[in-house]
Amino acid sequence: MGAGMVILALAGCSAAHGTSPSPSPSYAGPAAIDVHCNEDLSITVSSATVAATSGGVVLNVSSEAPAGAYLNYGTGGDELPAGPATWTLGNPPGPMTLSCSTLDVEGDPVTVSVTDPNGYWSNATTEDLGCVIGGMPGWAIEGGSGSTPDDALAELAANFNAATNGEPLTTWRPASAGYPDATRETWVVGTAEKVKITAIVVQTATGYESYPDALCVEGPWADS
Repeated sequence: MGAGMVILALAGCSAAHGTSPSPSPSYAGPAAIDVHCNEDLSITVSSATVAATSGGVVLNVSSEAPAGAYLNYGTGGDELPAGPATWTLGNPPGPMTLSCSTLDVEGDPVTVSVTDPNGYWSNATTEDLGCVIGGMPGWAIEGGSGSTPDDALAELAANFNAATNGEPLTTWRPASAGYPDATRETWVVGTAEKVKITAIVVQTATGYESYPDALCVEGPWADS
């Protein structure tokens, strides 16, 4: 690791939390930070503050941790890459807890402050469209794909309509939550009159994929 890296946690198996430097209140931070998981599951980051981009929070991730280890980031966690990789996360502005772990052991966490100097983050939710989350079923319905989010959702709706006997899904609108250029977005899907489900739309290298996510408490669209 380079000499400019700030070591925020050293112990891998201790239950004590790591510490991080306190950033200046006026410092927005860089647009990306380096995050490295060490062999002992301690974590090293290049800055205690990071400025969100329009797509989200950018981490340049590398690892010497055991194969199959994870980087946890508060809202989730993913397996560490075999080589250096850039991750863009959807964490909101505020504290973001990072840690390295295996299935059995978690290294000391550190906290990085996510700032939003350009005001990219939106606090919108599905409820703004009329969808109060009513459940998270185990779906047996195939998702959709296409060259645009609309195409991917149209295929998802067709699959949903073919598999159910209810009112056909014909309408979908973005929840406009989080970061505007995020590669993962939540949409609300329903009939022309009622909200029914939420769907996740993910941008891929070749287009877009969609899949069903949550059930809405059935009701009218918020603006209808």
